Amino acid sequence: MKTKENHRSKISLLITFLAIFAVLATIVSTVIALGSSDFFIKLSVGCFVILLFAMLYVYIYFFNKDLFKHKNRILLYTCIYIILMIVVVSMNRLPYLLIPIPIAGMLIAIMIDNRLGIMTNILLTIVGLLVSDNGIEFFLFYTISGTLSCLVITQAKKRNKIVFVSGYLCIVNIILVVLINLYQNGSFSDFNVTDLFYGVLNSIFSVIITIGSLPLWETLFDVSTPLKLLELTNSDQKLIQRLLLEAPGTYHHSQMVSNLAETAANDIGADALLARTGALYHDIGKLKNPMYFTENQDGVNPHDELDPAASAEIIINHVEYGVKLAIENHLPKTVRSIIKQHQGDTLVKYFYFKAKDNSDGFDVDENDFKYSGPKPQTNEAAIIMLADCTEAYIRSLPENKRNLSNIEKCIEEIINNKFAEGQLNECNLKIKELPIIGNSFMKVYNGLYHERVKYPDNKVGGNEVVDNNK
Repeated sequence: MKTKENHRSKISLLITFLAIFAVLATIVSTVIALGSSDFFIKLSVGCFVILLFAMLYVYIYFFNKDLFKHKNRILLYTCIYIILMIVVVSMNRLPYLLIPIPIAGMLIAIMIDNRLGIMTNILLTIVGLLVSDNGIEFFLFYTISGTLSCLVITQAKKRNKIVFVSGYLCIVNIILVVLINLYQNGSFSDFNVTDLFYGVLNSIFSVIITIGSLPLWETLFDVSTPLKLLELTNSDQKLIQRLLLEAPGTYHHSQMVSNLAETAANDIGADALLARTGALYHDIGKLKNPMYFTENQDGVNPHDELDPAASAEIIINHVEYGVKLAIENHLPKTVRSIIKQHQGDTLVKYFYFKAKDNSDGFDVDENDFKYSGPKPQTNEAAIIMLADCTEAYIRSLPENKRNLSNIEKCIEEIINNKFAEGQLNECNLKIKELPIIGNSFMKVYNGLYHERVKYPDNKVGGNEVVDNNK
């Protein structure tokens, strides 16, 4: 408990320091940009900045409180804001359509949250308005264009969608420029074609810089973006290829777990892409000694010749080895956390009870047969734990018992057991979401084990009919 409290206090200090730094940086930059303006103008701008940050803090506190738990995301957010704020303030004398305000919102929308991206875009727009000679046209253009940019950029999960996003934002900017010119002039007689060109440039370069800089932000702050996660789900990834070749049973198990986890995450509103990616990699630690895991065995069980404690150690160590492989292969922190947490601190019951049976009355330390944890800290990790147990258990059922009725009972029992053991205590899953997860798993198994149509016997008059279309 003390370690957790110390960790929280460090994060609180970091948040306080970064918030003060961001406010001071904004005030100093705006005061410098205002130059020889009246003292009271500078004072009012400074007060406006403080109020804007207070509004932002209140918004994060009520609608994005999870941000406070991730220091790398707090650092990322602060860096993006300060860099773009300095750019906005320093470019305040250029034509307003060339200022790349939407970049900050789009980066935050992709890497943290699109609503927070919209709020940041509005904040930077107001800061830009305070230090420039622009009027309502500036505010209208960047409020509308920036908001739509934050909403649309999250669709650029594949490289081929980037062109679509750029094109869409170009059209939006052209419409905005036309409307602003019409609003200012009352007619098209004084229409400025250069403004159209600037508006198109703004949208294209904002998207290019946003997408192009993502690998840098991902590396520096160890965050996972949708583009990065999608990349990791490709079957040509090194670790997935190794699973397929060296531990094919684990590979197929992971594929099934990913289907279960993705479906459940979608149904409860969790991050389905993260759940899918984490599930694909959750058992990569089984690449060490793959034949010691049931799904990779071909009738020979090496554990028959081992002491139960040694067997349990091999099973338990697959988590630590998985984390090691994940670090070596530069998997994002979110995926590494899932690998670390997907077994929680559960007991390897089979070998524990086997050790007790062979103990001749001596005490067997239960802790020697437990995973080191921690318990799942996120909903995605918890879903993967449930999906992993469900898939492993159902795979072990005899063929004649693998029917939908039995599967439904197994799923309910597994979820109830994990809840009773306290494995779900440290994540944000609600009790009412557990039946939804069970139903999600059943959706997947309904597709696998649905009752098939019984085709008629293809014999006519005792002679077999050959279907040449097969």
